[in-house]
Amino acid sequence: MPGFTELEPLGEGTFGRVVLARQDVTGHLVAIKYLFPWFVTDTTQLGAFRQEAAALHRVADPHVARLYEFFETPQGAAIVMEAVPGVSLRAILEADGVLDPEAALALLKGSLLGLAAAHTAGVVHRDYKPDNVLVTGDRQSKLVDFGTAVLAGDTGLPVGTPAYMAPEQWAGGPATPATDVYAATCVFFQCVTGHKPYQAQETEVLRNLHEYAPIPFGEAPEPVRELVNLGMAKRATERPASAAVFLGELERFAVAGYGEDWEERGRTRLAQRAAALVAITPLAMLAGATAALAPGGAAVAAGSGTAIATGAGGGVLVKAGAIAAGIAAVATGAVIVVSGGDEPPPPVVAAAPLRASVVTTTDRAPGSTVPVNAQLVQVTGGADPALTERINQQLRAPVDAWTRYISDAVPGWGPNTRNPGVRNNASVRTHTDSLLVVRYEHRTEGAPHATWDMKVTTLNIDLRTGRQLGPKDVFADSVVTDDGVTRLMREIWDPRDCPETAGVTYQAANLDNPDPQERPIEFALAPGGVEFDLEMPALGGSTACGARTKTLAYTEAAGLLRPEIMALVPKDGPAPTSRPDGGPRQGVAASRLVIESGGRFTVRPQGLEDVVVDLPSRSCPDPRRYANCAYFMVTDNTKESAEQPRYEPGKPYRRSANGRACNAAGRKDLWQDGDAVLLEERPSTVAGEQATYQRWEIQCVPKGTRGGAGEVKVTQQVWYVPGREEVVLDEWNTPGLEQLLANATWR
Repeated sequence: MPGFTELEPLGEGTFGRVVLARQDVTGHLVAIKYLFPWFVTDTTQLGAFRQEAAALHRVADPHVARLYEFFETPQGAAIVMEAVPGVSLRAILEADGVLDPEAALALLKGSLLGLAAAHTAGVVHRDYKPDNVLVTGDRQSKLVDFGTAVLAGDTGLPVGTPAYMAPEQWAGGPATPATDVYAATCVFFQCVTGHKPYQAQETEVLRNLHEYAPIPFGEAPEPVRELVNLGMAKRATERPASAAVFLGELERFAVAGYGEDWEERGRTRLAQRAAALVAITPLAMLAGATAALAPGGAAVAAGSGTAIATGAGGGVLVKAGAIAAGIAAVATGAVIVVSGGDEPPPPVVAAAPLRASVVTTTDRAPGSTVPVNAQLVQVTGGADPALTERINQQLRAPVDAWTRYISDAVPGWGPNTRNPGVRNNASVRTHTDSLLVVRYEHRTEGAPHATWDMKVTTLNIDLRTGRQLGPKDVFADSVVTDDGVTRLMREIWDPRDCPETAGVTYQAANLDNPDPQERPIEFALAPGGVEFDLEMPALGGSTACGARTKTLAYTEAAGLLRPEIMALVPKDGPAPTSRPDGGPRQGVAASRLVIESGGRFTVRPQGLEDVVVDLPSRSCPDPRRYANCAYFMVTDNTKESAEQPRYEPGKPYRRSANGRACNAAGRKDLWQDGDAVLLEERPSTVAGEQATYQRWEIQCVPKGTRGGAGEVKVTQQVWYVPGREEVVLDEWNTPGLEQLLANATWR
């Protein structure tokens, strides 16, 4: 597109790629959807792309992403539209698994308002799904991607996303507003249950389920079961005739089930979750800004007599109302640009965004001798170059400090030390207009002992001043005393996890020790709570206790933090009301993985295994007794003991101390020592690294028996990461676990 500078890729779809771009003249941010170049001569795909622009032109509503321009030449085509500062519903569901019923209802209401506007304009979306719903931090949701939309009553091809397609879509019947109602109800069901209404590997089986299987409304919360039953009726004539009609039913069930204020609670919770996720995307720079296009100057096209205007992209802008004629005119080779409105809103100039990204450096700190292959966070942009540089100096300092520390230590490692070096991982925990929180995991190559392997450093930087926030800036005066630190430790640490620490008192001076190697506690102001990294040997524990990550929800930390910090932190919705032994948390650390879960999990150590308890999956009143709860386990396979030998790749998981009972089958008296059959093996991904996934069926037999069939059996799911020697075991079929593992990070 002429007149625009591409900033970031936002994704790819059926027809093309979408980028975030800045209009060169005004500085406005927009989303541009480019048709893939190989489709320019494909009349079917090019026609569908034009059709999307036509559909967006017809629908003008706050709950639908706004069309600014449709630009087409013989060399390509593009749709310029509103850049929505939000994240997809799919991203939220992948992070959280399920939504509170009020939040799901609020999202459904916003979507129905957008669909109602489309239906009023005679347009049926035909592909409503979590990917096509964007949720913003200002409590709104918007529909995007009208690439398969048609006019109501048109038959069209039987297109859509199989998991949400209405029975009439499978048969290629006419598209009606009731088709969109069905898809929206399927997505709502997924929001409140954590899974799609019908699931199958084969498309034909999925079609039969949508056409003939009973509606699974009983799995939804009781107050909305009838709403699900209504919206997923098999016959289109038995569903609400349009989104507007269904919206009235939604209001009735929502008020009856959750009270008059259901929408306020639901929208607030949804917006808070979206804001936390959008903060780590390229669209974070849109916060507080309006992506508006400036009106161009009026002119008259030579020889046409048609009033036109200069478009934002510098092309010829045909005013609204001429879209059908404009598309037809493409055959002549003319440049066609269609505007979505007669007078776009006046420009709103956003402040220069300050962006944070993870980069890799091999530069050594002055005076160091060991090789470096380290990640660190850098910021770019910003209105004040001096401030940006000051922030980058703060971000670089911990990497250099660790490099110098290891370089000084290497001579004492002895003559057998080989290939010493420094590497580290970096992650951005929080990035708002005022706060940047970064976590570094400093690692060592060739160290003589495992206790040298890793040190964590966290940085909480005030982006307004470029200054790092220390303990005295963050914690109340009553906390930064010896007694206060001891009380703080009692809040975040259960001594039973490392008995050597029981009765230990702590010194406030160590909280901000200028030598990072002497600081036993690091803290990060993360979404949902304060994350503490604890070096247990420095807190009185043995080296076997290792390092632990604990999270204290902000509702529980309110009396410990200064009021100005409480106003600054990125609260991620209402924090959990109970926190047995440090959980539930917004993100949990298990072995070397950090798994984001929206407070769904808590972690209990079991020797060399970390047990990740799935709190809402079933009755789990006490996570300490996790044998009564659903859980999965994460373990570092580089470590072993006489009781817990290493996991052997290609075999069932048996490294648990004293063997594995058949808890998942409800039989604690039987053991997983019977016959085992490998049901499935395939590649997978864990935290960005290649993994092998295996699914085993194992017979449960009396203890002491080896082999044979048993009364019951369990299914083991095992993810093995050879590059990290990390193993994940799941016997409870934890919903969404594979996606959670794919999105996890290493610590």
